Amino acid sequence: MHRETPEAIGAPGLSGWHPAEALLLSYFVTTVQGVNDIVNPLDDQGLYASRMEDIERQIDAAVAASRAALAGVRAMPGSQDRAGAAVRLSRELRAVSDDASAVLHEEAVRIYYAEKLSFGQVAKRLGISKTLAHQIITARGLDTDLETEPSTAPEPGPVVAAIVTSHLGVLVGKRQDGKPPWTFIAGKIEPGESPADAAVREVKEETGLRIEAGGVIGRRVHPATGRTMVYMAAQPTHGTDVFIGDEEELAEVRWASLAEADELMNGMIFEPVQKYLKQALGNGRASRP
Repeated sequence: MHRETPEAIGAPGLSGWHPAEALLLSYFVTTVQGVNDIVNPLDDQGLYASRMEDIERQIDAAVAASRAALAGVRAMPGSQDRAGAAVRLSRELRAVSDDASAVLHEEAVRIYYAEKLSFGQVAKRLGISKTLAHQIITARGLDTDLETEPSTAPEPGPVVAAIVTSHLGVLVGKRQDGKPPWTFIAGKIEPGESPADAAVREVKEETGLRIEAGGVIGRRVHPATGRTMVYMAAQPTHGTDVFIGDEEELAEVRWASLAEADELMNGMIFEPVQKYLKQALGNGRASRP
């Protein structure tokens, strides 16, 4: 079967790579282009529904290809080539993510105008937060006769995510609503509460674990929710036994190695947190309980 070269499919600069890594990333780019080929011709006449299964298969293939490419890069011996491969893959994935976000933004604006929905209704339809829906739509500019949110509405407070580590790994929880399926133990920082105090409280409430908060690992505006996130290092102070303290919020809590956490969270761990965990857990070799 004929296979295009990396350069021919729009992946320049791979000719010097190890053949396995070049092939994996080439397949990834080709697969993502396949998704575009399916999605682009779709219109509003029901074609989207009729071809959704094809799109889902293409997306699954793109995710699998990206994971295979990442595994290939990780398997490369330490060198400038390995660093270059990582940069290349990160850039490709970020470009795809940006393009996907652009489609989401277009759809949010379209249904807002076409169906005259509120920000909350747009958010529910698309499975995003109301805050993010508001940011997307107002960034595009609104007609004066369309809805705006009152300027007196309180801004959503920041959220702290406790990165709790021990000899058993890092503490993770499986969310009941599946958005996302797995996460670090996290919760809203109450007015007047420090991130450290919020982390201690949330972990105790949700897992029964008593912890001591350390330093702040990093901050960001979460790309899916639009909420400000504060990532806080922490360690247990009275044993490592955990249980589900909030059954409405969590379906499971447990310790996981870095590799397991990365898999559970679909490779989307915030980069500073991943770097911290590599140091704290010895590059993911922490054992399971």
